[in-house]
Amino acid sequence: MKSKSFALLVLSFSTLFMQAQDGMGERLKTQTKDKVMNKTEEVVNSTIDKSIQKAEEGIEAIFTKKKKKKADIETASVPANSPKNTSANTSDAPAYDPAVTQTDDKGNTDYSAYKNFDFVAGEKIIFFEDFADNSTKRWGAYDPEQLSIITHENKKWMEVKSGNVYPIGLKVLPKNFTLEFDVYTPDVNTGTLDVRFLDKSQAESLADPWLDNCSAVHLSPITQMPKTGLGGYVKKINNEEVQPQNEFKFYSWQPELGNHYARVSMVRTDNKLSLWVNKEKVMEDVDFFVQNREHLLAFHLQNYFVDENRMYLTNIRLATGNANPKNDLTTQNKFMTQSIYFDVNSDVIRPNSYAILKQIAESIKATQGVIQIVGHTDSDGKDTDNLILSQKRSESVKRALVNEFGIDAARLTTEGKGESVPLNKNLTPADKAQNRRVEFIKL
Repeated sequence: MKSKSFALLVLSFSTLFMQAQDGMGERLKTQTKDKVMNKTEEVVNSTIDKSIQKAEEGIEAIFTKKKKKKADIETASVPANSPKNTSANTSDAPAYDPAVTQTDDKGNTDYSAYKNFDFVAGEKIIFFEDFADNSTKRWGAYDPEQLSIITHENKKWMEVKSGNVYPIGLKVLPKNFTLEFDVYTPDVNTGTLDVRFLDKSQAESLADPWLDNCSAVHLSPITQMPKTGLGGYVKKINNEEVQPQNEFKFYSWQPELGNHYARVSMVRTDNKLSLWVNKEKVMEDVDFFVQNREHLLAFHLQNYFVDENRMYLTNIRLATGNANPKNDLTTQNKFMTQSIYFDVNSDVIRPNSYAILKQIAESIKATQGVIQIVGHTDSDGKDTDNLILSQKRSESVKRALVNEFGIDAARLTTEGKGESVPLNKNLTPADKAQNRRVEFIKL
């Protein structure tokens, strides 16, 4: 009887936890409910931990807690900046992206994890934010006092603790766009990040955390069992779901395994949405946006399963227009892109640039003659430093086209112009992002 009672108690707690997790996408009714969920979760976690250690094999089966596979153990023990972690993900061996770009001794980026990554950013930048001026003035929030800026890994990040945050200057979103952002989760225990696309009718209540008309993606980098990221998406009208909530798993953003970073990328095409978490495509052409409605953007951090949480956001980029290097080189003898990404103040190309580099390489192969690669920077920093950096970046692009895609080196020349040929006045983060570009000119 004692053993059966213990098993029933454990099963009750397990059921309670799963019910709480299934409600990830629903808004919390009151702050009191939040605290109750958190305290309940603490009790559940404590009970589970003790039970696994002491319970007999039959009770352990209730939790369906399996032993770690060898591949999981090896992955968890490898540092986040190890090249081993760039291998393609499988369901048996969760892999994650390194925080630092992997290169060889000649500066060639390791693109191996991104060979199947097919996201290409839009070329016309509408909004960009990297918090380089240490300011949160361009952002609204449910509680503005909670917003602050930190410096980490040579980047500026906005700290978000809870509730809604939204870009003040970004109005109605276009019908077709790409959206990208970096997120950093320093803690093993963290909350759930929602990316919300709100009905225009709620434009005056963007700080309200309980929005009734929106389409939202939920991203939780930790779950209780197993240790994988869990996401979902939902579409609501008047607080009623018009589409059942759907869930998906991801493996390349797992603080528990040492990876605290994610690059989230999205493509909207009419009412469809595709989504990547780092290199993993987790949504593809999903019916997501409410038809014939205009939408605004907000982020929301929920405190499911934790008493306190925090996440950090940066490099938020929204753009339109599809890259078409082949057409531009043929008709205009020039192609310009801001979608080749580099490490901060570096000529090292980020691996998520692979897809656009591949398009450019295929376009060069389809043309004749010499192509000049010209690097440009924004106006931050010294003129001489920017000139040197732009030259090095153009050389890195040439090296990638030659070594990774087999372009004849004799067909490529390089030049750096630093900040000397701006497209605008370099006044805003979006201006500066537009000026950080690479041009391909047919000579």
